[in-house]
This record gives sequence, structure tokens and C-alpha cells, in this order.
Amino acid sequence: MKGMLYILGFITAIMILIAVMHTLKKPFSGTAKAKRWKTLTNLIYAGLFLQVLILITAFLINGRSDSAGSIRDDAFPVDSSDNHVSAEPDNSGNLTESSYTAPLAPIDSRLLFQPAASDESDPDNFRMTWEIAVGNETVESFVREDPICFELDREYFALPGIATFRGNNYRNNAAYGTASIENETMSIAWSHRIGSLNKWGGCGWTGQPLLVQWDAETKAIMNTMYDSKKAKDDLVEVIYATLDGYIHFYDLEDGSKTRDAINIGMNFKGTGSLDPRGYPLLYVGSGLYVNGAVPRMFVVNLITGKIIYEYGYNDEWRLRDWCAFNSSPLVDAETDTLIWPGENGILYTIKLNTEYDKEAGTISVNPEDPEKTRYTSFYSEEQDRYLGYEASAAVVDHYLYVSENGGLLQCVDLNTMELIWAQDTLDDSNSSPVFDWGENGDGYIYTAPSLHWTAENHKGSVSIYKIDASSGEILWEYARDCVRYDDIAGGVQCTPVLGKEGTNIDGLVIYSIGRSSLEPDDKYVAYRGVLVALDEDTGEKIWEISTGNYAWSSPVALYTADGHAYLFLANASGVARLIDASTGEVLASLDFDETVEASPVAFGNMLVIGSREGVYGIRIS
Repeated sequence: MKGMLYILGFITAIMILIAVMHTLKKPFSGTAKAKRWKTLTNLIYAGLFLQVLILITAFLINGRSDSAGSIRDDAFPVDSSDNHVSAEPDNSGNLTESSYTAPLAPIDSRLLFQPAASDESDPDNFRMTWEIAVGNETVESFVREDPICFELDREYFALPGIATFRGNNYRNNAAYGTASIENETMSIAWSHRIGSLNKWGGCGWTGQPLLVQWDAETKAIMNTMYDSKKAKDDLVEVIYATLDGYIHFYDLEDGSKTRDAINIGMNFKGTGSLDPRGYPLLYVGSGLYVNGAVPRMFVVNLITGKIIYEYGYNDEWRLRDWCAFNSSPLVDAETDTLIWPGENGILYTIKLNTEYDKEAGTISVNPEDPEKTRYTSFYSEEQDRYLGYEASAAVVDHYLYVSENGGLLQCVDLNTMELIWAQDTLDDSNSSPVFDWGENGDGYIYTAPSLHWTAENHKGSVSIYKIDASSGEILWEYARDCVRYDDIAGGVQCTPVLGKEGTNIDGLVIYSIGRSSLEPDDKYVAYRGVLVALDEDTGEKIWEISTGNYAWSSPVALYTADGHAYLFLANASGVARLIDASTGEVLASLDFDETVEASPVAFGNMLVIGSREGVYGIRIS
């Protein structure tokens, strides 16, 4: 279009020049030649008028395209070669180049980068199929009427506390506030025994508790909360869904009960989520079959203690029968949308239509048919690896990043439900991906798999990856030898700590690697683990220590007011350590002498962690 405008402009200028020269000179007045020049002049002016009309029309068309068609060059640089996968497979069921559509990011996106597949992260490399449905009806395309956008400058949770696994939609830590640590010691402040259901007891993986400091008005309408706890101004409530089928409630300070436990009757080994708006709603998914009952997602009204919605069991659209919901869901506050990946291989988004009347003390949901996706890959079709999502998803703006059981990290546009890119991390990924901002507004994903499918004679290696959140390209990887033993995976089962900006671990990423040893020929490697701190820019190892037994539990970072960081990590045999996060020096330890798989959560100087026997409140001094 621009080239045409330049040519038309040049021709118009020449015609204007000829017309002006003839008008000024008039050399043939009253002659036959003059009549011919007059005819030529009229033709020139007619042509000039036509050219002006063409120019005006062209400018109008071009201006309309800029304002309503795509992102303009002067608003956002977009490479037209950056395509991603559409939902239309070819006759073989595989996505082909001809099915790439590359819809542009919505105009309301706040990101300085636009995710798009590169040659390395092209889903066609993995022979992926990708389908979208509304309810159980498969659709060719989808555009969300009320676009999701997690605000970049707003905290995920409206109240003090930890509302979801690893604290927020970036999944970067599970601690609230700052700690005052002088003596660098730990002590058990309180504990409770947790029963069992269907032979599964205590708190399982990932099993992180939730913490919330309710406002006074919300506590007042909680029919299930004890009056003495409603009256406590600084109450921080611990909410813990556990393997015994109950949701338990404790006072963080002393461990006393804040209300009667709610019996759901399904095992909970993953981590639930509280509503980020501070509404009295709990979202929690069951992870195991109980006496023929199929796992599912639940929405629990914390005013009444009743289940008000359940979904996801025996979904007709699923490609895998296993229906566990161990991932921790997220809710987009502005659009009232629940986002929940399932182990049946389906990513769900559900408009809840929540109605909350705080004065009346009522809350309800009226969910619409979910928008959902399903997929296959060469891993599931040719290597018989499981489909499904067990890790929790990270979301930035309207882009979701999630690992799956086959070994692929996926980036999904939540407003079109399209797969943007996929990256191969080689093995089953249970560690939740973590998002991190770069200095120039770019984004990065940290992720790592367990050793499962790729083990040979029980041995193998796994890598920690830093991945460009925009292109899906691997920026660096750090490999570590480990073993799979007694049909239990080694490698990474935890979610890492990313050093907080302005602290003494700014620039570090810290992972626990299970069934790995500091000594290459350790014959007891199956009962060992390492904690390693890596440079975020290069992947270079800064420090490493032995965790004793391996750790599935995720480390949590506590920060003092002056920016000093401490790590808390518990291993599988129940030994918990307080560690100087900048050096790896072990400062204190506690021994529960119980199996620990669950991950901890912190509020100030208090931590809560579960074992396969009970739950503990730990005070750091």
C-alpha cells in the first residue's frame, strides 16, 4: 500500500507541474495549436482530479486498517513470520504449517513481549494436535468475550496471606511479609495428627496449606467459625485440605482450631486455592479414587462449609481416564474466571458468575459451560506417555505456562485458548513452572522435570531449564545425574525459589533435586538429595549442599526487613533445615522423624508444613 501511494504521489506532482507551466506561459493564444493545448490541459486537470480521489480513498483505507485491523507498526513491532498453532489439524491429525494462523495479542495486553513460536518451539515439531471446546462441543476457534488479564502491577491476593500454591500467579514463593530473625533457630510451636482415608494419611505432595487474615466483616458472617476466633483481631487462619478427606482450620499463632473440619470424603494431596478477591470461597481438587468415587474439582462456600459446585469427573471430552486435580487453580478476579488444568489432559476455564453479598452473608456461583482444551503429542501417541497436567500453571497477563506429564512445557493464550508454543523438557514434569521478569520487560520461565520416562536401568539425568517466555527457546540448562528407584521418580518434584529483587539472593534460582548426590559414585544415591543455587543469567552453579534424604517438598524463602534471605527445606525423612540462602550454610535443623512430601508456607516468622502423619507449626527466631 505504501509503495502505491508513493507512485501515485509522484505522478500527481508531475501533472501539477505541467499544468502550472502551461497556465503561466499560454504561448499559443488564438491558434490551432492553442486549442490542442487547451484540450491537453483539460485532460491533465481531469487526470489530476482522479488522482486526488484515488489518494484520498487509499489514505482512508490504510488509516482504517491501522486503527482496527492489527497492531500498528508504531504501537508494537510485530514480525509477520511469528506464527502459532491453530486448532485445525490436517487429515493425519497433526498440525501443519498451513494451519498456522498467528492471531495477534489483544490490544489490552500490558506485556512488552508477545509470545510466538520459534523454529525450536514449534508445536509441529512434537506432532501435536490441539482442540478447543465449549462445554463438550468442539469449536474451530474461540475468542473470549470478557478478556482475561492478570494485572501486572497488582498483588494476586487482596488480603494478607497465601491464597494458592507458591503464593501467586507467578508461583515464585510461598511466604507473606517479612521475618525478624536474630537467633537463627527453629522450634515446633504446635502440631496436630491427621487421620487417613482409603489407606492414604496425613498430608501428601504437593499439599501446601493456605493462610489468610480475613477482614472483620467477612469473619462476622462465617457461620462455621468459632465466635472466639471471629473476635480475634489479628487472626491468621490456616486452611489445609489433606489426605484424610477433610479440610482443617487452625489459628496460625497457637494451632488451636478456628472451626470444625469439613468432611468432603475425597483424598486431597495437592494444594487448593482461596478466591483472590478475598471472597469466602475455597477451590480444591481431589487426587485419588475413593471407593469408586471419581476425583473432581470442588468449590466450597466457607460461610456455610458446603460444597456449592463440583465438576471434571467423567468428562466425556477427555482423552485420558485419570481425572485427578492435584494442580492448584487460579482465578482471574476481573473476569470471575476459574483456571484449572487437570490430569485428564484438559485445561479448563470456567466463568463462575459469582454473587457475593457481604452484608447479607451470602455467596453463590452459577458456572457457565467451561471453555477447555485437549491435546496429543508424539509422546502420548508414539511412546505411550501419560497425558495430563499435575503441575500448577503460571499465568502472566493472559498467557498460561504449564508443564505436562509427557514432558512438554506449553504456552497457551487464555483469550483464544490457542496453543502458542511448546518446548521439550524431556520427561514428566511435576514441578510447577515459575515466571520471572527480565530487566527490559521481557519474561523467563524456570522449569525442570523428574526422572521417569527417560530412566535406563534406573539411571539418568534431568535438567533445570531457563526458557524465554516469549519464544519458548531454551536459554540455558543445568543437568544433574539422578536415579529412579522402587518405581518412584528421582529428579525435580519441587518448585524453586527465585531470589527476590533487592535482597542478597537477587539473581539466584534455587532447586532441590531428588535421588541425586554430591558424590558421583554414591551407592546410596536413591536416599540422597541436593539443593543447588544457580545464577539466573548463566545457569552457573553458585553453591550446593546435600539435603540428606531427597526432598519433594519445595523450599520457601523468608526475608528480613534488610533483605537477608533464609531458606526452609524439609526432606523426605522429615529433617527440616534453616539455611542461609546466600551461601547454603545450614544454621539450624529439626527432625520430625516422619515422611514429608508436602510443601511449607510462611507468614512472618511462622511456618506451617504437613507430614504423612500430621501438620506442624514452626517458629523461626
